[in-house]
Amino acid sequence: MGVPAIRIVAIMNVFWWGVLTLPAAGQTDTTMTKSLSEYRDPDVALRRSIVPGWGQLYNGEVYKVPIVYVGLIAFAGSAFLVNRRYQLYRHAYLFTARVNPDGSPVFPEYESDYSRLLRDLELRPEQNLMPDEIVARRNRLEPQIRSQRDALRRNRDLLYFGTIAWYGLTMIDAYVSAHLSEFDVTESLSVRMTGGLDHMGLALTW
Repeated sequence: MGVPAIRIVAIMNVFWWGVLTLPAAGQTDTTMTKSLSEYRDPDVALRRSIVPGWGQLYNGEVYKVPIVYVGLIAFAGSAFLVNRRYQLYRHAYLFTARVNPDGSPVFPEYESDYSRLLRDLELRPEQNLMPDEIVARRNRLEPQIRSQRDALRRNRDLLYFGTIAWYGLTMIDAYVSAHLSEFDVTESLSVRMTGGLDHMGLALTW
C-alpha cells in the first residue's frame, strides 16, 4: 500500500472517530450543563452560612458540615466548662477576700462554693479547724485562688474568641468555596484535522 493510500486510511479513521464522538442531533451537551449547574452565588452562600453548616450545604460540601459543628461544639463546650470552673474560683475568692470590719464575709452566699473548692483541693473542711487556723489558711489560699481565677478567666476569654473565630472561618469557607465554583475547570479536549491529502496533520485544542 502506497503512501497516499495510508494517508487516506488515516484521514478516514480520524473522520469516523470524530463522528462517533459527537453528540447526536438534538442531544444536549451534558458536560457543559453540569458545569453550569455547579456554580454557586457567593453572596447567597455567605448569607446562608449565618446558620452554621448551611453555607456548606448550599455549596454541596456535605462532608464539611460535621467539621463545622465539631469545631463549634469543641470551642463552645470547652468555654462553658472553663467558665464554670472560673465561677467557682471567683466565688471562693470573693468569700475569703471580701470581709466586713467585724470579720464576717461580704458574700456569705458563696460559702458553699468555697467549701466545694476545699473538697476539690482535698483540704479539710473549716468545721474541723480552729478560728485562727481558718484565718491562716484563708490568707494562704487567697493569692493562689486569685491567680487561678485570673488564669481561668483568661482561658475562658480565649475560648470565647476561638468560638467566634471558628464561626467566622466557616462563613469565609462557604463564601470562598462558592466564589471558586465560578471558575470552569472542566476538561475539554477536541481533535481537528488540518491540511490536505499531501500535508495532513492533527490539531489538539482544550
